[in-house]
Amino acid sequence: MQLLISIDRKDERPLQLQLYEIIRQMILSATLKAGERLPSTRSIAEQLHVARNTVVLAYERLIAEGYITSQIKAGTFVNDRLPDASVLVRNAHTAVVPTGKRIRLGKIPSFVGRSPELWRERSMRPKFDFFVGRPHPKSFPTHFWQKSLTQHLTYARGAMTEYGDPRGLRALREAIADHLRATRGIDAVPDQIIITAGIQGALNLLARVFLSGTAQSAVAVENPSYQGAAFLFGSYGAQIHPIRIDENGLDVSELEGFLGNLIYVTPSHQFPTGYTMSLDRRLHLLDWAYRTGSYIIEDDYDSDFRYDGPPLVALAGLDRRGQVIYLGTFSKSIGAAIRIGYVVLPHHLVDQARIVKALLDNCSPWLEQAVIADFLNEGAFLRHLRRIRRSYMAARDALVEEIHDRFPGSLLSGTEGGMHMMWMVPRDLPDPDEIQRRALACEVGLYPLLASAAFEYGKARRFRDRAIVLGYTCLSAEDIREAISRVAAALKTRRTARTGQLSRHNGDREDKAARRN
Repeated sequence: MQLLISIDRKDERPLQLQLYEIIRQMILSATLKAGERLPSTRSIAEQLHVARNTVVLAYERLIAEGYITSQIKAGTFVNDRLPDASVLVRNAHTAVVPTGKRIRLGKIPSFVGRSPELWRERSMRPKFDFFVGRPHPKSFPTHFWQKSLTQHLTYARGAMTEYGDPRGLRALREAIADHLRATRGIDAVPDQIIITAGIQGALNLLARVFLSGTAQSAVAVENPSYQGAAFLFGSYGAQIHPIRIDENGLDVSELEGFLGNLIYVTPSHQFPTGYTMSLDRRLHLLDWAYRTGSYIIEDDYDSDFRYDGPPLVALAGLDRRGQVIYLGTFSKSIGAAIRIGYVVLPHHLVDQARIVKALLDNCSPWLEQAVIADFLNEGAFLRHLRRIRRSYMAARDALVEEIHDRFPGSLLSGTEGGMHMMWMVPRDLPDPDEIQRRALACEVGLYPLLASAAFEYGKARRFRDRAIVLGYTCLSAEDIREAISRVAAALKTRRTARTGQLSRHNGDREDKAARRN
């Protein structure tokens, strides 16, 4: 079976997004009917002349959103029960126009290349997976967690049955304030801190504060940028203004003429490039914020891990006028599943943000907050960080060595700290999409820019065509050496085969020339 579909290779949208949208529309318009079997990923890849992984990613997103379902050894089928939102989408020829008041639907953002990898179950991931932002599974402080949970459950009493302060447990906010003062140079008090569901929860909170009900709002972001921030702001109707970055971080001069009052940055370890914003650029950015009355959202997602050089003072630690909003998280240092992050706000924004937080979720889970407060107050968190820093630095060193040894001419950025680095692939290697496909065939997960929760705006494609983002903290040094060895072998096989083809082609030409003579 073949589907009557085609893709536009001149379209800026990734092929996997085009394919997802085409199949989704065929399902919603009943071109593909409930229970109908879909072609295999291999079949569609051959039909469209694309990498099989492109089709796999499109299918995984359709599965995650409930449009199709996969049955082991049976195939992939259109779901009998489509997602609730899909009943609002009709084919233009069959739609029934309702009478009375109409519901205006908001624009739903496209999470290009983001959701399939973030939502993929662990059992479905490759054996050696370099997706970004995940601590090593063995690094979780299980013993401390069990002890603290037991203690708090024993004496919880009303704490488990009452609503708490929307800002979060005070003991945790006090512990975070002490930690930031000592490690990031931020002089904040507990009343400035709001506990959120990770940094993504903090970004949603800020979007509600700054963008809800605001006509013609605009947000500046780094280019390339973190999808979870840029797409979120876009979903609130904001116009996104991408600002160029280089080895010194954000090019602040490009903000001149920007009419918005909000910018999102990752200055300590830019995502995805890993560049660190220079002190000169940081001061210029603060000066711009002071002159224009703008706010800077500083996402400090993985600054707990610094391997080379002294610890960095946060941008918020340099701010003396309350123009920087600082975001932090325990997802990277402890684990994403606990869903605890925080935002440090200027005093004059706290009351409004507290109201919005109450509207979003009333309050954050008490038990997890209580355990993390203990973790910080007892000094166990700093010991935990020292232990896993050593492990992550060994993984970093192994990856840098393997990449440089096996792929001469490679450029790596962001190696001084954090949980990932960016690999600019040499021109004599295939493009990142082909490398991803070859790696996946030998059980290694490598992720080009758009598949790594990053996005690059514009047509210049400074990074998109050659960049692979390597998250290494979820792998041991031994696993990294084995994984890169497999990738090198897979790419060497391809180069050897191609060289053989060229040699045979050149030999044929020489034979023909000899016969003519």
